Amino acid sequence: MRACPACGLPALDSLFEKNGFSVLGCRCGTAFVAEPPKPAELRDYYSLDYFKGNREKFGYIDYAAEEPFQAESFQKKADRLGEILGGGRVLDVGCATSSFLKQLGPGWEKHGVELSVELLKAYPPPEDVKVWSGDFLAYPKNEKPFDAVTLWDVLDHVPEPKSVVRKSAELLRPGGVLAVLVGDRSSCFARLLGKRWHLYIPPTHLTFFTRASLLELLKCSGFKTIRHEYEGRWVPLSLCFFRLSYILEAAWVRKLYEWSLRSAVRNLKIYINLRDVVTVYASKT
Repeated sequence: MRACPACGLPALDSLFEKNGFSVLGCRCGTAFVAEPPKPAELRDYYSLDYFKGNREKFGYIDYAAEEPFQAESFQKKADRLGEILGGGRVLDVGCATSSFLKQLGPGWEKHGVELSVELLKAYPPPEDVKVWSGDFLAYPKNEKPFDAVTLWDVLDHVPEPKSVVRKSAELLRPGGVLAVLVGDRSSCFARLLGKRWHLYIPPTHLTFFTRASLLELLKCSGFKTIRHEYEGRWVPLSLCFFRLSYILEAAWVRKLYEWSLRSAVRNLKIYINLRDVVTVYASKT
């Protein structure tokens, strides 16, 4: 049985099956897919249709079109990072269309990492953003370290999150900040829904943290938590129905989602905070 990718302990038991994948649990609180896809399979998974409405991949209706909604949520995170550091060199892992980096002011030197070559070709980054395409674990170490590394919705997607956190530590200067956003499977909403929780979506998500197991991973990787918070986000109404269809696999939900795509309410802005997604800011010791 596969060891826990967060703490390294043997898995305790099998929790449930979802989308043809067995999900295991660990005593540290982390859950994870027993047999994750190979790296090449993951690269193929994040083709352009993941960002353009392929419901079977549990991605986005239209990531680029949703940027105005993302901007408002990312601006809060940019402001928070600015409060902590003021500015500096930042690396956004899984930067997609550079939505977060675009919210940072002129005091930042902006870098990104993106696995999807197709997405970068369709939506090239702005001139003031330098994006490296490939697996983050292969990102070259520069002589000049980063002041901040951000992992927004990243650790859920990777089979070896400990390696990603430690790679981040290698790239940061002492005192540099790692910002992480992941789902919290110990939240009331996640526990209420059980395996129907909207973030239990293998193979898109492969690792599922509790707040405590995430904080412990950061501590064991040489980070000291500065703060953690449960922030909401602005999303289009159609995306709410898109995600609802993960929870309720009923014909009426699918019809509601399809109606929302044709309706004038498609881009109605909705603020969602189920307190099941945690953001953590931690400094490298």
